[in-house]
Amino acid sequence: MNNLIHRSSGSNGSDCEFIGEQITPDEIAKKLAVQETFVVNIVALWCPDCTAKQVVNLQMFSDLLAKADIKLYQCTVQEERGVFVSEDHEDFTHKCGGHGYPRTVLISKGQISDSDNVEVVSLVGLTDLANRFIAKR
Repeated sequence: MNNLIHRSSGSNGSDCEFIGEQITPDEIAKKLAVQETFVVNIVALWCPDCTAKQVVNLQMFSDLLAKADIKLYQCTVQEERGVFVSEDHEDFTHKCGGHGYPRTVLISKGQISDSDNVEVVSLVGLTDLANRFIAKR
């Protein structure tokens, strides 16, 4: 299963590509309420680990998760450093452990189950993370 590549423009005018469907905190809350299992990658447009380093390995990460029927979503919480898109974005970020991007979170059966995954950007790191998420789901 291939996820779409989404392009976003940061406040500094730079274009960024992300793998996965964009999701809002409201949409996440609906999935939590029906106890879905999925992964949310919390990102910031100003963050080079999000926009350059991790993105090159996300298709592989998404493909590994898809083999276990786990969908990858992206939630962009900041466009400018320190300024959240909305209060809901800030609240969701804090529920998942706070700042530090990208933060990759496993939601298992409607519960935040593994959220202490900050700056996992390498091929090896994301492969290990996918395998851990698959085992925990």
